Amino acid sequence: MPQGYVRALDLPQVIPVFPLGGTILLPRGQLPLNIFEPRYLQMVEDVLKSGHRLIGMIQPLGDGLAAVGAAGRVTMFSESDDGRMLISLRSVSRFRLVERIEGFTPYLRGRVDWAPYRADLRAAERSFQLMRQVAGRAEQD
Repeated sequence: MPQGYVRALDLPQVIPVFPLGGTILLPRGQLPLNIFEPRYLQMVEDVLKSGHRLIGMIQPLGDGLAAVGAAGRVTMFSESDDGRMLISLRSVSRFRLVERIEGFTPYLRGRVDWAPYRADLRAAERSFQLMRQVAGRAEQD
């Protein structure tokens, strides 16, 4: 289960949204990012000060954004000598983008709905049959 989040209600309703084409944060995955644009450097600094440390990754679509993205929690960061930040996001949950919120920050924020993806907050299901098959093969090797 992702750290500290048990229910969709535990997650913030508004999060920073990072539209990055060709980059997907998969459920239960990790994503390393190299941040160098000033507005996204500000986003990371603001997120590190927040209690949730969540960034929503979403695909740009023409002039808009995809309807669904995935939020990750910043679990690691380091600053480089040239001003970049290297961060790692650990997936928490997918979300549905309800509304774009512009203004007050140089980066985009979004009002999001976590409810359709409540299952992302549960521990990964394990198939005991599959585990038995894999263990059996290991014994034969």
